[in-house]
This record gives sequence, structure tokens and C-alpha cells, in this order.
Amino acid sequence: MSLYANDLVLFLAPTLEGFRCIRAILDLFTGASGLIMNLDKCLISLIWCSKEDIALVQQAFPCQLLLLPCRYLGAPLSIGRLRRSDEQKLVDAIASHIPTWKGKLLNVAGRTTLTRTTLSAIPVHVSITCSLSTWAIRQIDRHRRAFLWSGTDAVASGSCKVAWPVVCTPKCYGGLGVPDLRILGFALRLRWEWQKREPGAPAWTQLPSKPERLVDAMFSCSVRVELGDGVSARFWTDAWLLKASMLLVGFR
Repeated sequence: MSLYANDLVLFLAPTLEGFRCIRAILDLFTGASGLIMNLDKCLISLIWCSKEDIALVQQAFPCQLLLLPCRYLGAPLSIGRLRRSDEQKLVDAIASHIPTWKGKLLNVAGRTTLTRTTLSAIPVHVSITCSLSTWAIRQIDRHRRAFLWSGTDAVASGSCKVAWPVVCTPKCYGGLGVPDLRILGFALRLRWEWQKREPGAPAWTQLPSKPERLVDAMFSCSVRVELGDGVSARFWTDAWLLKASMLLVGFR
């Protein structure tokens, strides 16, 4: 279960007993709080389910079936990489902001500020949970580059005064400080590897998952491990460390 404010996601096996149990719990909540569950707003997404499973689900919960990926708290939930059609919605959301700003009336400094804050902030929420493809990052960078140099949604390569890698370089190194979405995504997803090893980690850390290769490498070189008394041990690397606590001290 994942609960945030009034948004709730439940993960359960497609068995009739499980769905009846959940339905009974929700009915008890309705009787205790007076809040009625609206099935018209409930959605069910199936993961590797047969037709018999679908019939059992709809018998207990006559809700709308929605194919993955679905959205939770604005982020897409999927069991695989996002399709290009799913990423296109994010690209369109960024492109829709450009015509409303009258970019040609702004100077380069003003367009740089909007590019660094708004246009670069829109993909952050999705990048926390999903690794954007090279195609999606290239399309987003095309819109950001066009607005930065011309104030429109398209620009010729000859109108760009500085190469894009220089634009994405921090100001202290001579760049404009516009975030590099690829590196930003790695840094955002790095926090999940840290939370997996914190004391009192949430239940989602027990789900089978494999970090990205570069994210795993970044985590390995950014964390120092100290051996303790074995009380708070959460993971081990060799047999002789089974009784040693591996406490993550922090990022260098």
C-alpha cells in the first residue's frame, strides 16, 4: 500500500479472497468515518493477469480497467520502460509553456532564468521514478535550447551562441547553470538507494528491484561503510560480515 493525502494505491494478488478482504476493510472505514468510496473514480491496472483473474477482480470491484502505465501522484507507474507515446506527453507539457511567455520580449538573461527554473523543473517529478530515454531528453533539450536562444519553440543551429554542453555546465565553471537532465535524473534516483539502507526503511524496499548501472556505481563511490556491533545490520557482502553492522555514514 502507498498512501499520500487522499491518493491510495494498493498492490495485491488477483484472488477473490484478497479483494473481498480489501472491500470489507474499506466498508469498515466507510462506517467509521462516514466517507463513501466512489468506485467510479477507482481504477484497476492488471500486472500479468489472466482472463479468469480479470473476472474475479471485476466481481469484487466493478471498476474501470486501465492498462499500464498508470499515474500516481503525477508520476507514471510501469513494470518496464516508458513507451515513446508516454514520454511524448511530458515533452508536450514542456512545449505548451513556451508560447504563453512572449519569449521574444525577454532578454537572454530572462529566458535563461525561465529555462533553468520552469522548463527544467517540469521533468523532475517523472525523473525521480523513471529513467527518461535518450529520445525524450533530446526532445526536451530541443525545446529548452530554442526558447533560450530565440524565445520560440524552434531554432536553427546557427542561432545558438554557445554549445549546449557549455550551457548545462555550472556557473562556477563558466556555464549558464541549466540542469543536464540525464545527470539530474541519476542524482534524483540515487536517493532511493540511500533510503533502502536507512534504519526503519519502508516496506517498498522489500520489493525486487535492480538499480541502474550508473546509479549503482554513483552510490558505491559516494558512500563510506563502517563496521559496527551488528545490531543494525541490513545487508552483507561476504560471509565473514554476517555479524558485522554496515552503517552508511553519509555522502562524501
